[in-house]
This record gives sequence, structure tokens and C-alpha cells, in this order.
Amino acid sequence: MNLFDLESTQFRFPNDKKIRIFTTFSGIGCQEMALSRITKNYEVLGFAEIDNSAIKSYLAIHGNIKNYGDICKIKGNELPNEIDILTYSFPCTDLSKAGKQKGLSSGTRSGLVFEVLRLLKELKEEKNLPKVLIMENVPDLLSPKFKSGWHTIYNEIEAMGYKNYVSILNAKDYGIPQNRKRVFMVSILGDYSYEFPNKIDLKIKLKDLLEKEVPNKYWLSQKEIDDEYIPTLTATGEARRNSSMILIKQTPKKDVMPCLTTKAKYGVVIPSKTKKGYEIAEDGDGVYINRPYQKRGTVQKSMIPTLKTSCADIGIVDGYRIRKITPLECWRLMGILDEDFHKAKNAGVSNSQLFKQAGNGIVVNVMEAILKQLF
Repeated sequence: MNLFDLESTQFRFPNDKKIRIFTTFSGIGCQEMALSRITKNYEVLGFAEIDNSAIKSYLAIHGNIKNYGDICKIKGNELPNEIDILTYSFPCTDLSKAGKQKGLSSGTRSGLVFEVLRLLKELKEEKNLPKVLIMENVPDLLSPKFKSGWHTIYNEIEAMGYKNYVSILNAKDYGIPQNRKRVFMVSILGDYSYEFPNKIDLKIKLKDLLEKEVPNKYWLSQKEIDDEYIPTLTATGEARRNSSMILIKQTPKKDVMPCLTTKAKYGVVIPSKTKKGYEIAEDGDGVYINRPYQKRGTVQKSMIPTLKTSCADIGIVDGYRIRKITPLECWRLMGILDEDFHKAKNAGVSNSQLFKQAGNGIVVNVMEAILKQLF
């Protein structure tokens, strides 16, 4: 908050008001999940989603809510009146470093954000602007590479009468053991201020969210380790591709591993793009298992690296063996309740789609913390 915000009243919804939410790029409805944890006095006016599997999961979890479909085809005068909160977690496909970074130009998936601006302008003509807008995306959106497009989004929203508040929040700071940074912009209609939530201590560890019984197919075979995932380190710490993972016991012998301490401890050597060329993963750590030698931060202590849409590059050190993450664990690491996962699973959604839906989602705990600041 800056000095000018001190002159503004902190925005709050009245205690007795029914909160009416409309979500775009809705996915499985993580925003709705978050709102339901804050108040029972709310109504989902509709959602806009085109992915068939995500729609199947959404309806299984949230019930018979109207899907307005393709945002490119929605007109402002078709939306319900008196929207309190509108969310737009537009695709990060062309912004993320994991993608091709084509940017916010017309024709890109990420460029669909301009359809949100178009829709808001139409809602303004209808005198039906939402009271609060909440945007979520990857932090790359704020990078110099996309500065022009970002400034356009920011300035056009402010020109409609909103005050924008922007922050990058990490899931690990809001109760979920996942190192997942996302940028959020909360836009308040009128002369109001907003404060993002304070960080909280992380009390849950990755091991706390793991399934007790995991099918064999999730454990890495020796062939997978040899051919694709984890190269061994030599005694000098050099990673050699296409050799096997090793389990080591830490000893004071200098000729075994230069980084090891005198305290006896087991760990798995994971190559990484560091000066030493490796990191040590212990039981309950999350690791990158796809080309780890090209990455920094390959080991996340008691948490998981950022989940993506396939989860194929994420592993867990479980009992000093490395395995892939399960779909249920993926959903748990997004702050989603088991019962919601099973609703989607029982609706016939495949494992690959469940992984994708988690990776595309918003960590519910983070959204919950953001929404709490409005009450």
C-alpha cells in the first residue's frame, strides 16, 4: 500500500451481502472453491470454459452451473446483473518460460486477455461493471519482454474506474508445500484500497500430503532412471548423462563426495545446474526428474517444485526411492479437497486430464487468502 492508498477506504463486502461471482477461464473452479471456504452466502452466476474435460470436472464438483463457453463469443449484455467478483485467469501458454513466449499479441492463447477487456467495456456500457476483478497468471507477465501488453491491460482497467493492486504470491507462503509463484491483480471499482494477505508459516510438509499406498506404475524403473531421468554423479561431482541414480550414505570420507558432512545421513544425489553439479535429496523432498542437470533448484526441501500440466517432470523422494506424483497428490498440492478430486475422478475424467487440470489451476489456499481481504 502506498501513501495515496491511506486516503482511500479499505474495500469490504457487507457482512449480510450474498456475493455473486462469475469466473472466466474457469478450469475446475478453484476460485469458487476458495470463496466457498469464506462464506456460504454466495452464488455462482456462471462460468466460461471451453475445455471439455475441465467442464466435466467443474460440473461434477460445483453442480449444474451455466457455462457461457468461449469468451470470444460472450457479449456484455448476455451476462447476469450485479456481478460482485469476476475472475480471469487467462492462459499463460505464451508467457511462461515453459512455453514459446509468443506474448500477448492477437491470435495467441495469452492474447485472449484482450477479450476480457472487450467484455468489460461492454459491461461498462451496460452499467454492469463487476465490483471486483481478480487476475492470476505467471510472473513472466510482468517481465520486460511483455511490458507493453501488461501496461495496456493495467491502464485500460484503470481507465474504466478501477484501482489496481498487484503482487506476486507463492503457494509455500500460504500453507501449501509447493514452490509456485503467481502474479495476482485485484482491481476494485471506485476509490477503495486493498491489501494483499500476509504470509503465514508453512506447517504442512510434502510427506503429509502423500498417499500411503501408491501403485507400482508411479515408481521409476531402473530403465527410466538409466535412459531418461537421473544421471549419476562421479566422486568429483560431475554429472554424467545416461548413467544411473545412486543412493549414498553421507560419511566424512573426502574421496566419496566433497559436499557431505560428518553427520551420517542418507540421500539421493540429484544432478543440477549448480557449481557443485548436484544437490542431495532426502526422504520427503520434491525433485525435478526430467533433465535435472539443466535446472537450478532441482531439490525442494519438504515441498514440491511448481506443478505443470503433465507433472511428468516432478518426482518425490519416498523412502529414498524416487517416484512420480499421483493425480490425487497433485490436487492436494493445489489445496483441493479429496472429495472434490473424487467427484471429478468418478465423473470419468482421465488421469492425464486430472494432472492437466491441477497444473492449470490456482492454489485454492492462495485465492482464499486473497478473497478474505475483501470481507
